[in-house]
Amino acid sequence: MTKVTAYVYDITQGMAATMSVPLIGKRIDIVPHTGIAVFGKEYFFGGGPQVGTPGQSVPVPVAQVIELGETDKTCEELEAYIRDVLALEHNEANYNLLSHNCNHYANDVAKFLLNGKGIPDSIVNVAEEALSTPQGQSLRVMIENMERAMRTGGAGGAAGGLNPFGNVGAAAPAAFPAVVPAASPSPVAAAEVNADLEAALTELATNEQEARRAALTMLLKMTENVEKNPGETKFRRIKMANGAFQKKVQSANGGVDAMVAAGWLPDVTPEGEDAWLLNDEASGKQAPVRKRIEVELAKLPPAPAAAPAPAAIPTPEPAPAAGGYGGLPGGLGGLGGLGGMGGNPAAMQQMMQNPA
Repeated sequence: MTKVTAYVYDITQGMAATMSVPLIGKRIDIVPHTGIAVFGKEYFFGGGPQVGTPGQSVPVPVAQVIELGETDKTCEELEAYIRDVLALEHNEANYNLLSHNCNHYANDVAKFLLNGKGIPDSIVNVAEEALSTPQGQSLRVMIENMERAMRTGGAGGAAGGLNPFGNVGAAAPAAFPAVVPAASPSPVAAAEVNADLEAALTELATNEQEARRAALTMLLKMTENVEKNPGETKFRRIKMANGAFQKKVQSANGGVDAMVAAGWLPDVTPEGEDAWLLNDEASGKQAPVRKRIEVELAKLPPAPAAAPAPAAIPTPEPAPAAGGYGGLPGGLGGLGGLGGMGGNPAAMQQMMQNPA
């Protein structure tokens, strides 16, 4: 049995602990990069799957060392698995700083070695945790847009987007065969398929059925409003504090991601309130978004029928009118029916003066 250890590096070198609260409203101790040390080597993701010296594979100090357990696998088995499986799943072409990064790769290496046990979730999901605040959502959009721009625009030649160690191993022969990415789709094909929207809709499908229906229905309404009224600002801006939006879209898995994929970006209203805004360019491209949302809604069974309203309680019919006091037996003839005094004012006055 061979010991398996995780080496965790803080790529911010202490800045996360001091800057996270003002930036995202939550304290994050480190932004981790993780390598798995076993068989006298460290397996990590740099410019693809790489092998280095434990504790020295990337140019920042080790922040944590975590003993994960012991493995019965051999070095040959691990490297064959990396070459045949992980190198296909983890490469520069599909690297994503937030959702498919070096920590996810280290987690998959650990799971192979330890029969399903990976590294702590707090490391794997640090991006989701850090960006769960309202400020974090805005930062998430900025990071995703930056990464998308770097990939499509070739900024710095970064095929791996915002991979902080994308150059590690790039100058030397790769430890494992590099995966040649598929040819880029033609502009027409790219316009037909919005990969980010497809990913968001897939995540939306993980919600409970009625939560999914509510999110899709609101997204569809927002999209239809913009498509019909592209020049109307009121349809192209929604406040983040909007109760219906928070309940139906923001709280649903994939809801905010679907908005971002459709072109919505964080903004501030003239009154200083946080909001989502659809710019002029995105406003003119809502038809494909609407069609995809309609397809997803059509997959759902009919909404459950609303509970029937409780039966109305019948109103009792009023009792027959008593005809004033004259309706009493003997007929008092109104107040004037008292012994016929209604026609004798003198007698009535005498009675009122002498009630006894």
